[in-house]
Amino acid sequence: MKKMQSLSISFLFLAAVVAAPKGEFWEKKDYKQWSQKEVTQMLEKSPWAQQFTNQGVGIGGMDLDAMDAAQPYIKYQVQFRSAQPIRQAIVRQMALNQKYDSLSSEQKQQFDTSAEAFLSADVSNLVVVYITYETNHSEYDRQLARHWQSQTFDLLKHYVYLSSNKGDKVQLANYSVDQGGGRSFQFIFPREVNGNPIVDPMKDKSLRLEFNYPVIGNLGNGNAFMEFKLEKMIFAGNVAY
Repeated sequence: MKKMQSLSISFLFLAAVVAAPKGEFWEKKDYKQWSQKEVTQMLEKSPWAQQFTNQGVGIGGMDLDAMDAAQPYIKYQVQFRSAQPIRQAIVRQMALNQKYDSLSSEQKQQFDTSAEAFLSADVSNLVVVYITYETNHSEYDRQLARHWQSQTFDLLKHYVYLSSNKGDKVQLANYSVDQGGGRSFQFIFPREVNGNPIVDPMKDKSLRLEFNYPVIGNLGNGNAFMEFKLEKMIFAGNVAY
């Protein structure tokens, strides 16, 4: 009797995942119809994107220069770039920026070819977490850039993890950073460990990201712990990450 009940509960959970209510814009509309507001929401605050901000009053009460007169902050924006909805939002953002509808036929074809290559990139074995950082304080910006551009896989591999709420921590597989003027880097994780997916939608409730970040200007505690709810990360009937 207990086995039958357990099977029934599992079936109901699976049915709920497959038949998730279609209430969000990414469930109602093709990504090519997303508005600028919807694209921004997807990339900044959605089931696949979160941000956190540390704010303070400066280093030891030091006066800030004219450009940094506002209360200083450091913000990190995190996205699962291996998730299809995030990649679709990136393509849609590019289309809006380039005013796709006003492009010539040849330009549209070039755009569509590049977009398709990006959207169809094989991430079946990888989980790509893309992170940007920003601050309104020029010296903090220099320190942040120096820190992240000096990091390597070997330095980070014991401090950066993905995990489910029940599973073991999954170690970093690779790290890349923008060495130019951009303020971004990527954590890359395996999608499977020992032949098993890192999350099981039938058993796990969340996907968690942990990483250390530099404490600059007494902002933050140096440890980021971000939780993404699997029940909300449903796209086209499957958990996407």
